[in-house]
Amino acid sequence: MSTFHNFMLQAKKARAAINRGKRSDAKKSNSSKHGAVPSSVSLVDIVPTSAPWDLLPVEIQIKIFAHCGVTDLLPLKLVCKSFYQLLTSQEQWITRQYLRQRRGGTLPSPIDDEKTYTRSPEDDVVLLSDLFPPAKSARGGHIYTFKYIFSLRRRQKQCSKLSCYLADRVMDRFVHSEPGFMKSVFSSKAERSAFVQQTTARLWFYLTPLMYYALYFLETYALARREQTNILLREFEAGRLPVPIPPHIRKVMYRELQVKIIKAPPFTDTATLIATHHCMQLLVSYLRYTVPPDEPTVSDDSWIGSLLTVSPFSRIVEYFSAEIGDGGSQRMQRKEFMHNFHNDITLNEKDDIQSLVFQISPNVHLHGSVEDVWFDVVGEELASRHAAPHDVDRVMVWPGLPVLLSCRECRVREGWHA
Repeated sequence: MSTFHNFMLQAKKARAAINRGKRSDAKKSNSSKHGAVPSSVSLVDIVPTSAPWDLLPVEIQIKIFAHCGVTDLLPLKLVCKSFYQLLTSQEQWITRQYLRQRRGGTLPSPIDDEKTYTRSPEDDVVLLSDLFPPAKSARGGHIYTFKYIFSLRRRQKQCSKLSCYLADRVMDRFVHSEPGFMKSVFSSKAERSAFVQQTTARLWFYLTPLMYYALYFLETYALARREQTNILLREFEAGRLPVPIPPHIRKVMYRELQVKIIKAPPFTDTATLIATHHCMQLLVSYLRYTVPPDEPTVSDDSWIGSLLTVSPFSRIVEYFSAEIGDGGSQRMQRKEFMHNFHNDITLNEKDDIQSLVFQISPNVHLHGSVEDVWFDVVGEELASRHAAPHDVDRVMVWPGLPVLLSCRECRVREGWHA
């Protein structure tokens, strides 16, 4: 039963209760007037027709709307004028109440080293809204809007879907690389299918919160590059940037931006940094793994660097969806991905602002190696924290079968390396 249907049932019950109260009051009034109203006229006919919804206190109306699903809020604006007025005028308070209900009574707050997050799905909104707080108001405080909670929902769906695709690819590789295990442990096709479903689900569950941190890094890095470009543009317009910045200097500047992100929360927590590092390693490994070895157009990792930096996060999800053939023709999905990816790169190359402040070199990739995004910076940071070598992440997907998420700095452990 949908949230909206439940909402309408509650509204009908409230309407019925109010009408019963009105009929009771009307009956008492009629009794006191000794039959002033003819018996042939129904009591309902003399009850005022004001909508019960309008009689509810605004505080209760806000709480009712805050129980609705994210996708219900905009359609509810079209129901009637009173709904539209309330959802428009009280948008901030409905959004705040919505978040409080799903965060256990709290609102988004900055991440620090004292905060801990569980892997419970109920805590997804807590971690996501702390990583991606609402925009700040010029008057102080934050701006809570429906658009903000839509953005949280979009990020949650993208990370969950990408984690699902990665888990699927990991277990697909396991099945094909360990035929002896599959045949000796499972005697039927149904048992093997159940094994794949259950192990994929466990790995999916484990990866999803880690993907939030990966998304946070990629979005924060993209925002930092845009902000830096805008600062350089102001310098250019003021005449303080005599020549465009050459590629090697630009590359150093971008590296410094990454260092700044890694040295700030949530990555000041070393355990979080290591777990995210393993998640990023898994993501890049399967981007490489899914490219056919005889693909003539792929000679280096620069396309992965572009996918992680030039394209939006949704393009990575789109890539794996096309690889798996989820929801349609695999051939058509791959064609659509390549078209969109090419457009991302073309738009970035033709960016007018970048052409003013940066020296354009068509044959130079700013992220020519995938190591230029995350990996080099994090490797040095882990070494500086004396966190290398460190333990692998073990995901017990099946009794006696740990899947290991690891990197080059990990200690050797028994298990199957994803």
